[in-house]
Amino acid sequence: MTIVFAAFQLLVLIPMSWFVGHSNSSRTARHRASYAMALTGVIALTELGWHAFELPGPGWSKDWLSMEDPHPWVPAFSLITCLMGFTAIALSPISASRPKTFRRILLLIAVALLFLTVRHPIGLAVLWSASALITWLELKDLKQPQKIAKLFAIYHLPSALAFTLGAVLLMQNHAAAGVVLLFVGIGIREAVIPLHSWFPPFVQYAPMGLVVAFFAPQLGVYAHLELLRGELPQQLAHGVASLGAITAVVAAALGLAQTNGRRALAFLVMSQTGLVAFGLDARSPVAQIGALLTWQVIGVATAGFAMTLASLQARRGDLSLTAPAGSFTRTPRMAVAFLFLGFASVGLPLTLGFVAEDLLVQGSVDEFPVLAFALIAATALNGVSVMRAFFM
Repeated sequence: MTIVFAAFQLLVLIPMSWFVGHSNSSRTARHRASYAMALTGVIALTELGWHAFELPGPGWSKDWLSMEDPHPWVPAFSLITCLMGFTAIALSPISASRPKTFRRILLLIAVALLFLTVRHPIGLAVLWSASALITWLELKDLKQPQKIAKLFAIYHLPSALAFTLGAVLLMQNHAAAGVVLLFVGIGIREAVIPLHSWFPPFVQYAPMGLVVAFFAPQLGVYAHLELLRGELPQQLAHGVASLGAITAVVAAALGLAQTNGRRALAFLVMSQTGLVAFGLDARSPVAQIGALLTWQVIGVATAGFAMTLASLQARRGDLSLTAPAGSFTRTPRMAVAFLFLGFASVGLPLTLGFVAEDLLVQGSVDEFPVLAFALIAATALNGVSVMRAFFM
């Protein structure tokens, strides 16, 4: 039944993306896209209720589509993805977005929703490549800087090729080569150090709504769960967990050195993504639950945090972290939202992110005692970055 609801969502988003792209102004496009995203969210909420009450579905859908049933948590994650998309659209500054930008945001969310329902490796590879292509087309239309689209292509063309070839090899029972290629493809998309050089410029120069629609659903996390978990040898799984922890700490430290607000955001996102990657390859069920919860909390909280930063930038210009600029005095409500969304993004106490990261640390401390301490250090550094940005 999940597949049927996903089809309804696509029937809303894909036609509406055409109307949004042909709007006569950015304001009209944003209104239309917001309504489309809200309707898609209602469909996702209906799907969640349908599964919660275990209502019967049409038997023909599974036989006709011949697809494997999605994971039981997909309805909830679909609703959260719709919330990310609505945030990316409704809070996008008019001055920094064109009608075509809103159209591509809708298409990226449509790809993300379909990605959650597909379990076939080739289907995932097609959607993986489609999301990168949609984003590249938007970057190609940007006037400044002209090299951002080229840099994006240099990284994401190999990512798409590696993911596709890895999926094919995995289906042909060449597991070792397939896993390595998939790991490379996912590592590039998730901006794991040292494959991250494309991400800070992308966050700095691309429309923030597009940035959120591209990174917040975290397609790489789902691909990791579906294709890699259980396939990695124990030694390689420990290596992946170590790389995730290193990315979390190093990115958090680099974030403290940034003087541009958007670049600081980029390194914060990289750090939190490293936390999720660390938990996915832990053997403890508690750590895996913490990773799944962190995945969704980071998506929603960071989407709100990023769009609040974009709204501040639309009012103040480029956000510099070198000297205080009086944001709390000039826009107190937005400043408070910025602070609390930032706290939720990094998992500080009294937020759901804290619960998620606490599960992550508790479940991994026995298996990776040193790396678990590194996660605590990364969280502390990210908290400092949020407070530093708040006072600037």
